[in-house]
Amino acid sequence: MNYKRWLLTTAILSLLFCSPFLYMIFYNYYVDPLWNFNHQNEANASQIAFDERQLKVNYLAQKKQYDSLLVGTSRTTYINQHDFTDMLMYNFSAGSLTLGEYGPYIEFATEQNKKAFETIILELYPTGNLKEALISSYPDPATYFETTNEALYPIKSLFSFDTYEKAKNNASDATPKGFRIYDRNNVVALDPLDIETVQSNIKRGLNKLSSVKKSTDLTEYKKALLTIKEASPNSEYIVYSPPYFHERLAKIFKEEGGVELYQDWLEICIEVFGGVVNFTTINDISLNVNNYFDTNHFYPSTGTFIAQDLVAFHNGQDLQYATFVTHNNFDEFIEQFRKQMQEYR
Repeated sequence: MNYKRWLLTTAILSLLFCSPFLYMIFYNYYVDPLWNFNHQNEANASQIAFDERQLKVNYLAQKKQYDSLLVGTSRTTYINQHDFTDMLMYNFSAGSLTLGEYGPYIEFATEQNKKAFETIILELYPTGNLKEALISSYPDPATYFETTNEALYPIKSLFSFDTYEKAKNNASDATPKGFRIYDRNNVVALDPLDIETVQSNIKRGLNKLSSVKKSTDLTEYKKALLTIKEASPNSEYIVYSPPYFHERLAKIFKEEGGVELYQDWLEICIEVFGGVVNFTTINDISLNVNNYFDTNHFYPSTGTFIAQDLVAFHNGQDLQYATFVTHNNFDEFIEQFRKQMQEYR
């Protein structure tokens, strides 16, 4: 075998040997399940939220500029950031995000944005479970930041078999129903469930709940709020509380101890932030079962109502569903809430 033939044979064999690996690299880039790039195609137009924290950190690392930030739990992921028509909003919410995580994620987003956000909207909600509200079961936020900031991370991820498995799952037609599905613009979609499934979800959710018997010491909760606020002194904060399905709200807060907890929580939020755009009442959203797929989560279409009220508040306009609660109307609001709990329990 002469030299040229040997070289050609070696090249062909090397190419054959490497072709599966090259295919994996190309496929990882094409589907991009980690949101390291910004292209869109049929295979990645919808994204399974397998790790929202890492995905959303990676998305921010693409150096896009925003003037507003939305931070909250899984409920807030269902609000379309593009519904904030007078803001360039990034929705940095994730499932089970705690107050202990709010601060580091806001700080990271600010660093990526290269300037302070004009407006930061926070989801806060009344709870006696401070462990759930303050302490995360997820890795420390720094873990995700270090991953996305690692040298050549987007390129190295293309050589990962783990990324390949995520890419195959994401591109599959067998995407599990009920998952939060994102598009490439960080917007969640969820097909409506049939009413029997929703009613089953609601019944199961209510059976897991118990009524609050007494209030809780919220000292640590208040400290967490102050830490969040003080970390971004140049931003305007808007706090909103989500609309639970009315049967959930009535079961949790139906007793006087529950009303006292709700009152104590709301008073602290007002003391720190000046007021709360409060949807956590019996209102036209919470009374309509078609707005929900369980007691705790609303559809993206319902999230549009919330965004519209928050935009209206931002522009000094009247609210359709929420009540802006401050020290001025606090006593009247709590008395009305107490009457609602008596009526619907």
